[in-house]
Amino acid sequence: MSRKDCLAIVALAVFAFGCAGVPPQHNSQADLVDVTLPASADRVKAAVTKVLLDDNYDLNWKDGSQLQTGYRDEQPSIWDWLVKGRLGVVRSWAEASVTPETDQSSRLHLQISSEGKQTMFQGWGPTAPQVPQSAENKLRLIKNELKIVQETYTTQTFYGSNYGLKP
Repeated sequence: MSRKDCLAIVALAVFAFGCAGVPPQHNSQADLVDVTLPASADRVKAAVTKVLLDDNYDLNWKDGSQLQTGYRDEQPSIWDWLVKGRLGVVRSWAEASVTPETDQSSRLHLQISSEGKQTMFQGWGPTAPQVPQSAENKLRLIKNELKIVQETYTTQTFYGSNYGLKP
C-alpha cells in the first residue's frame, strides 16, 4: 500500500467518524410563549402557519390544533444534508398548540427549541434560540399577521430612541 493510499484511508476514516452517529433526541432549552390572542382559532392557526412557513419550517398539524415542525432549513442549498446533519452551527424546530377560548379569542402556546455545535466532531447540545427564531419574535410576527399589534415598529422603536441619532 502506498503512502497516498494510507493517507486517503485515514482521511476517509476521520470524516466517517465525524459523520457517523445517532440522530440526537430533542433535548434542548425551550423558548416559549403562552398567550391569549383576540382572534379566532382558525385565524391564529393560519397566522402561525404563514409565519413558520415563511421562516422555512416544515409543518405538520396534528389533530387540527397541535403543530410540530421539523428542523428549520437554516441555509437552503444543495449542501443542506451536510450543514444540518454534521457541520451546522444552530438548528431549531417549533411546537405550537392553538385552542379556542371563545369565538373571538384563542390560546397560543408556542415553543421554539434550538441545538448548536461548533465543530463536526462535537455533538449537538442545547442552546438558546437566536433572536430571529425566538418565541417572542415569532409572536410579534404572528400578531403582525393578525393585525393586532399595539405598537407600530419603526427603526427608532426597534433600536431605541437614541440609537445612531445625534442630539
